[in-house]
Amino acid sequence: MLHLLNDLLGRVTDLSISPALYFFRTLLGVLVDSPQNGIEFCPFSAHQRHWYRGIVKVIGTAGHIDHGKSTLVRRLTGIDPDRLAEEKRRGMTIDLGFAWVCLKSGEVSIVDVPGHERFIKNMLAGAAGIDVALLVVAADEGVMPQTREHLDILELLAVQQGVVAISKSDLVDEDWLDLVTDEIRGLLAGTRLADSEIVRVSATNGRGVAELLEALDAAVLRAPDRGDDGAPFLPIDRVFTVAGFGTVVTGTLHGGSLISGQMVEVLPSGGRARIRSMESHGRTVPTGSPGDRVALNLAGIEHGGITRGDVVSPPSRIRPTRKFDARARVLESSSQPLHHGAEVMLHVGAAERTARVSVLAGGRIDPGKEEWVQVRIRDAVVAVPGQRFILRLPSPARTMAGGEVVDIAPRHRRSDATAMVRLGRMLSGSTEDLVLAALAAPKPRTLSDITLTLGRSESLIQESLKSLTDRRDIVRVGDWFVSWDAWVALGERVRTVAETFHRNFPLRPGIPREEVRSKTGWGPGPWQAALPALVSAGFVRTEGTTVALPTFQSMIGQEGVARAVLDALRSRPYAPPTRKELELASGATPDLFAALSRQERIVRLDDDIYLDRDVFDEMVDGTLSQIRESGAITVSELRDRFGSSRRYALAFLELLDARGITRRDGDRRVLGSRAGACA
Repeated sequence: MLHLLNDLLGRVTDLSISPALYFFRTLLGVLVDSPQNGIEFCPFSAHQRHWYRGIVKVIGTAGHIDHGKSTLVRRLTGIDPDRLAEEKRRGMTIDLGFAWVCLKSGEVSIVDVPGHERFIKNMLAGAAGIDVALLVVAADEGVMPQTREHLDILELLAVQQGVVAISKSDLVDEDWLDLVTDEIRGLLAGTRLADSEIVRVSATNGRGVAELLEALDAAVLRAPDRGDDGAPFLPIDRVFTVAGFGTVVTGTLHGGSLISGQMVEVLPSGGRARIRSMESHGRTVPTGSPGDRVALNLAGIEHGGITRGDVVSPPSRIRPTRKFDARARVLESSSQPLHHGAEVMLHVGAAERTARVSVLAGGRIDPGKEEWVQVRIRDAVVAVPGQRFILRLPSPARTMAGGEVVDIAPRHRRSDATAMVRLGRMLSGSTEDLVLAALAAPKPRTLSDITLTLGRSESLIQESLKSLTDRRDIVRVGDWFVSWDAWVALGERVRTVAETFHRNFPLRPGIPREEVRSKTGWGPGPWQAALPALVSAGFVRTEGTTVALPTFQSMIGQEGVARAVLDALRSRPYAPPTRKELELASGATPDLFAALSRQERIVRLDDDIYLDRDVFDEMVDGTLSQIRESGAITVSELRDRFGSSRRYALAFLELLDARGITRRDGDRRVLGSRAGACA
């Protein structure tokens, strides 16, 4: 009777279970299972210690179909992971199943995955969040195709700890078990799980179950803790509706904590909701920590608007993307290389998307090799730096490659060596390295923008920004940050823009601020914050609404003097007053003559002779016309043609010689190499 009651209660694993019912089920599990398999009672005090510790672990099954994964989970936990009626009817796991067990080190979650190759995408949705692999190999069949593919997936997901259970050990003799053990050792050689303990078990008679729990406990303790320094996000692997409660989503929490009652958004759609309540392992909890298997009851959003692969996160903490840069490795067992432009099925988190792969260096990645890639995704997906992903070929469907997400907002082109150096820093560097890489672009970024891009916690990014600012590796301008190199480049750019403007418009006090901004590419907000800092740094100064060089002396107010100079030059067009005469008559300065020359309102023949620009053009046309008619022109002929003097005519022709418009041939001028440009 105890066995029957325990089995019935073990199937109640959703939100409907109450703490009291769970306690009763746990107690029954102890009474039924402890004598046979050594499962220890896990009281609520241990659960509280588990929550206090904050970082928890998830065990995930792997292995070929019908090798006894679900049966073994049920034996270990007292919970039947096969929840679907079709699964029970067919005796085959189709979708993900969930359970939990108390080990000596604390309470851990178990994700049971399907073994059939047709349901590999469901397997991937569950495997993406595990810390420890429980690879199950049936003693009577040994290593099978899905054993190999599941192990490949675990390797690509960088699962570092595992235990191998040789199931159904009661069906074969010891010699056969030795052969299967040797086969498994050969399979694991060269992988991250090469040193995994191999335990011979039988879910039927309980053989080896206690040893398996001990081995799992040791693997859980060895598994690296999940980071809690990022943005919280929950890849949804299951969504359903509970009468009287509404929409419920489940998944393994990553990055940070979620709190019951807080507002969240569902990505990539962006729908907002409130966490009405949260449960983990059948108990209502106030907070979810990284590694927790949690069920969130969401208020304010309909079940139909959420699908597996969506992600729950606090608002504005995670950004969906349609492309990301990554380091990818092709399986050594792959029958072909991964070619540039290949269409693949991307699996990241619990999501599946169609994508194309750009190999950033070269045209392909050979089996067993790794390279930088950019994954371009047809429909937006949530991918966080540091997250692992899998690439499968769509036809014939098979796992081919996988890797680690590095940059979710790439801004470079293919074969950009500088970008690949930056990606290397982002892959293996510290948080400060990540921040510097994020600020490699010339445009400024805000704290929230950097946080979204890097997927780290805002407090951690703030610490790095302060440290980098103190060392002058970056510069803060208002709410924006920019690298030191980009800041210096901005200052030089602004200075160059001002210099060009002063050269062209010396009579104006400076260039309008908005015109300068438009030439830098900075937005209005950061530009407004940056300008005072540029002034303090000595790049420029401001005059009212304009920007000028610190040393620039404005000629504003001299336009009347300029008009007087131009009128005097036009009054005697071919023999105008000298510069000295004009300075005495009008008060003009050398800077004014230089400014009028830069504006092409006058033409300088020598230090003392200037012509009005229109008069100069007229004389050029007349000179070339006479040369074309008679073949050449002399100084005296030019003097007589325009009623000038020898001094002016000679200075004029020497300027034309210097410009290549004419060429001296004895005492005559003929057409020069650039005369055609004046036609």
